[in-house]
Amino acid sequence: MKNMVVLFVLFAGNILFGQISGNSIIDQNYNSPKQQGINKLYLSDTTFVIQANVLMNIIADSYAATFGVSESSPTLAEANTKIDKRIQEFLSALTKTGIMENDIYIDMTTQTQIADYKITGNYAEQYISGFEQKKNVIVKFTNIYDLDKMLILASEYGIYDLAKVDYIVTDISKIYSQLFKAAVEVINEKKELYVMATNVRLLPSSQIYGESFAGYYPSQLYKSYTANISSEVINYDYDSKFKRKDLRKNTTYYYDKINYSNFDKVINPVVTEPAIGYVLTLQIKYEIDK
Repeated sequence: MKNMVVLFVLFAGNILFGQISGNSIIDQNYNSPKQQGINKLYLSDTTFVIQANVLMNIIADSYAATFGVSESSPTLAEANTKIDKRIQEFLSALTKTGIMENDIYIDMTTQTQIADYKITGNYAEQYISGFEQKKNVIVKFTNIYDLDKMLILASEYGIYDLAKVDYIVTDISKIYSQLFKAAVEVINEKKELYVMATNVRLLPSSQIYGESFAGYYPSQLYKSYTANISSEVINYDYDSKFKRKDLRKNTTYYYDKINYSNFDKVINPVVTEPAIGYVLTLQIKYEIDK
């Protein structure tokens, strides 16, 4: 044989891992989790602080999808006319599906010049060949499963850019109240255990020592990995005409909920669709009766 080629494809091990824990482990560190440090309860010989970390997963009340639309033409007026026509046709189709007109907003984002070159012999001169107009169509909706229908509908009018999807929760103060009550319950349970273990007596009053409240939205929680397929081609004859074609590596994106390991209590722990994770950390200081 003129060329002797050896091909090795090493992916069996990755398939076995995928069957057990999912392919997302490809980009993860396999080192053992680090041990959590012990919380220091005592501030002094007469006071100490108890902390509670609580999490609540919330499915959004509504959503806002942003579709990017662009149009290029020799003149700005023509580009604007064309983009408005496509957007109005898209809006008309959306309203026929049940979406209200006051739930749709058009946002003009940019208008830019398009440059090109006029080449004469060895000389190239830049000139303005046209204009590009860009606008966003922002659509509010309540059923996340309607998004697929909107994507297909948008494609019928040459709109292929889903820029982002916002997750909207109406009553955040209600969520805060639920988390605060849950944190207080956790702290009271811990306090009883600590008092029982130490036989100390506490003064009847206490103080809120610290607090932190935050929401983590799906856009912050999505992760990705690229399929790990290893291969090697060896051309022993070093033929310069030898060519190789590799498989396209797919990148997978997935929603990865907040890790529950550092929480004392998780409300709504099982989620089957992307949810917003609201976290409250509460610290209460107690004084020891000497």
